[in-house]
Amino acid sequence: MTRVQELLEQVKALTPEERAEFWLLVPSAADGDFELSTDWREETQRRVERLDSGETQAVPWVDVTHRLRERIRAHTD
Repeated sequence: MTRVQELLEQVKALTPEERAEFWLLVPSAADGDFELSTDWREETQRRVERLDSGETQAVPWVDVTHRLRERIRAHTD
């Protein structure tokens, strides 16, 4: 198993909230010059707060992609 595959397995083991935080940090770690705008930082914080409070729940990525594919199919038929 490669280091990247090992890392991916570790990410999969995180809670949904931890995965969301991880993926938010990846772009800035990959490119030191990357920075979220103030608006996006505020929106991200609002979303994390809603997750933490239970107001909203994370949706598994596989479900999101399935829904998107269904919507695309509905518009192309």
